[in-house]
Amino acid sequence: MHKKLYIPVALLLLLTIGLELLSIHLSQKLASDSVMVKKIQSNIAKLDEENHILNSKVLSQTSFEVISQKASLLGYVEGPSYISLRKPYLTYNQ
Repeated sequence: MHKKLYIPVALLLLLTIGLELLSIHLSQKLASDSVMVKKIQSNIAKLDEENHILNSKVLSQTSFEVISQKASLLGYVEGPSYISLRKPYLTYNQ
């Protein structure tokens, strides 16, 4: 009767060792994935901050005052106060 129990006990022992090794491997993989996720989240935060900075720069460069100043530096002057489809609002001074 002892010989009949030897195979199932050995099989259960090997299965237990195999599952424990699998558990250790998966825990290590999960930990390394966690480190990667933190790095990616850090990069996302940096890019989000850069995006906000660039958005504010774009908004400041495209404001009407800045565009008006750049246009006057290029020689454009303000046209008449009324709007007409036949005459342009801005004209070029030479």
